[in-house]
Amino acid sequence: MEDQTPNSVGAITTPRKAGRPRAKHSSPEYAQMTVYVQKAVRNEVKMRLFQEGRELSALVERLLKTWLATNSE
Repeated sequence: MEDQTPNSVGAITTPRKAGRPRAKHSSPEYAQMTVYVQKAVRNEVKMRLFQEGRELSALVERLLKTWLATNSE
């Protein structure tokens, strides 16, 4: 068992457990968006991203950043 000692403010600290990284939905750096696309497009994108081991949110974020960069005034 790990030794638990109080820190300077009196709270007990425990080492962080190994596991899954913090999810985007619990990070203040991210906001949820809802968009509508044709089902056929969604299905093909999801299939291809799965095959490549990538996330939809990362793809959308990259595309939006590219659009912002090319459409700045």
